[in-house]
Amino acid sequence: MPHHPHCEWLLTNGLGGFAMGCADGVPRRRYHAWLIAATTPPVGRIVAFHSCAEWLIVRNAGGEEMIGLSAYDFAGGAVRPDPRVRTELVRTSRGVEQRWEIPGIAAVRRTIELNHGWNHARVEYDVEPAGSGVRLILRPFTPLRDFHAMGRESGPALAIKQREGGIIDVRGPAGCVSLRAVSRGIRDPGSGERLVSFRADPQWWRSFEYPFDRERGQDSVEDLPGPGLFECAFGGGHGSMILEAWVRDPSGMDPRRDVNHDGHQAELRAVCVRLDAGRGDAPSSAGSAGSDALASLVHAADQFIVRRGWEQPPAGEGVAPGEGTDAEPQATPGASVIAGYPWFSDWGRDTFISLRGLLITPGRTREAERVLLTFAAMREGGLIPNCFDNGSGKPEYNTVDASLWYLIAACAHARAQGQPLDGEILAACLDIIKAYRDGTAFGIRMDPADGLIAAGDHTTQLTWMDARRDGVVFTPRHGKAVEINALWYAGLLEVASCLPEWYIQSARELPELAEWAGRNFVKSFWNAPARRLYDHLVPRWAAGIIVGWDPVDEIRPNQVFAVSLPHSPLPIAHQRDVLACVKQHLLTPFGLRTLAPGSPGYQPRYEGNLFERDRAYHNGTVWPWLIGPYAEAVQRLGKFSQEARAEALGVLRPLLDELTRERDTPGPIAQLAEIYDAEPPHRPQGCPAQAWSIAEVLRVYALAMEGAPANAQARREQPS
Repeated sequence: MPHHPHCEWLLTNGLGGFAMGCADGVPRRRYHAWLIAATTPPVGRIVAFHSCAEWLIVRNAGGEEMIGLSAYDFAGGAVRPDPRVRTELVRTSRGVEQRWEIPGIAAVRRTIELNHGWNHARVEYDVEPAGSGVRLILRPFTPLRDFHAMGRESGPALAIKQREGGIIDVRGPAGCVSLRAVSRGIRDPGSGERLVSFRADPQWWRSFEYPFDRERGQDSVEDLPGPGLFECAFGGGHGSMILEAWVRDPSGMDPRRDVNHDGHQAELRAVCVRLDAGRGDAPSSAGSAGSDALASLVHAADQFIVRRGWEQPPAGEGVAPGEGTDAEPQATPGASVIAGYPWFSDWGRDTFISLRGLLITPGRTREAERVLLTFAAMREGGLIPNCFDNGSGKPEYNTVDASLWYLIAACAHARAQGQPLDGEILAACLDIIKAYRDGTAFGIRMDPADGLIAAGDHTTQLTWMDARRDGVVFTPRHGKAVEINALWYAGLLEVASCLPEWYIQSARELPELAEWAGRNFVKSFWNAPARRLYDHLVPRWAAGIIVGWDPVDEIRPNQVFAVSLPHSPLPIAHQRDVLACVKQHLLTPFGLRTLAPGSPGYQPRYEGNLFERDRAYHNGTVWPWLIGPYAEAVQRLGKFSQEARAEALGVLRPLLDELTRERDTPGPIAQLAEIYDAEPPHRPQGCPAQAWSIAEVLRVYALAMEGAPANAQARREQPS
């Protein structure tokens, strides 16, 4: 069964660059393109190579006939393939294939691939004429714009330069892309590659329309420039035309080399084998599809792991003919995690929520260490960066939870290594704890009266529920947030348990601090009449000073972290009550709602313009990543019994099916979306591919298959 035409596929290159499009070939977002290059990985992203207008030229009795293959929406109408053309999309491990069948004329298969580790796209057209032969003509579009922007014909003209070896350099507002086309196997399969003819014919095509952007209330029409036409003749035999597009790295190196799929895919297959071998006494409910789901999760997770900074290979390696360099290899660069495709960069919060699932669970501990070291080097005042500007790459630090998630991820990495925290990662953990105790930017501080963490004011959005637009804060949660203090408690105990043995004083002080904060957590957050946790506490002011803290009684999913994290401040009975509340009011097949139905401000659907969408973002909208803490809480409360693990697998099953099925409704292909509508049919929304959606499903799926983790703690049994 073919995918729904509006389903979206994604290819990535390990730098933050990507290719993206719809199953029917129509670009429906400004981000749909065949090469979006990360010029300063993982940011500085530009649309280097948008797509190609494609035609087959067929000779017949009346002369020549032009048959269109490409598909676009325009402000005044649409262009679709010739009515005789049958087309379908196939997603493969190497890339994405579009297949066209023109009865009695030709069969054409277009494969788009990205070179892992380089800003390089390879587009191969495999052509099998049915009769006397055909010609293939391509007009590539090269907007060379910031990937958030939109092109206009009134902008700067393209500069086109033809170089030796058939290389066409196209320079535009945001950089330069190089193009080259060759043919193979035409008439004489042993003849090797031949250059394809190119004719410079710079044109602007006007008024491409992107309906997905229009639905979001954004500018949705742009003009696209192209440098000219590539043309290749196919006789009566089978042959192929290969069009390459690449953006050079800052060293001037030309990244044309064989697309590096085989080695990278072999590494991912090894990860799948390792995880599959560790299934142990997996519950019978895992079924025979377990390995397929695991492979899908591992491959989807890999798309978010990116490099920070350029890695240059040894002199001469991977250099195009005539493009030699004497540069010395550079040190291994840092690593990071793209929060979501297409529009997010790497975010600190998302990175460290995702790290356990994306890298530690699959056993990619060396890469996990690189991520931890990368962010440790960028901390400021004990804060881990929240996000980075796409253009300048400048970090922003407006987050209270990213640093606390760093503690959890760092300790998970230490346990996976079987070693204590050490070096810069240990220094970062202790620095974070000290900064939160003493106070740091954005009003983040430990209250000396109760050991709990407070943060921000009415103008800030520092927790993960951070939607704000046009000066409106949609989920104000300044003060003492429940998940922040659950993280603080768990983070203190995790770091204490992972310290080197000579850190005697810290090993004593951190548990004492956690115990004090934990007691006050129960006193401050427990809503005894409702048998659940308050979502947050807001300060009560008098004469310019805080004289108390008032609880906000909203049923939100943030309370689940007080049950799911490795250490809980709650008595076991309270933990069961919290989980029951979340299950009753917030659990859906695709994750947890962000606000209970019937609550003031509840939004059942995520739709409309950006203001309306941001209003719904955390006020009902379902987030798949929250199924992770829910499923972990189920297992922890069930002491990782077969029954508890089977229940966890049951709540994961709809998302596993979502990831692996052939889609007959719009949504991501082989990925999980950022969010879903709060009410059935729970349409996928937001980013079509989100790191923590995949990461948390992979982490708790592996947890349910393998059993109790190394840091599983016995839950507190004292009376509530």
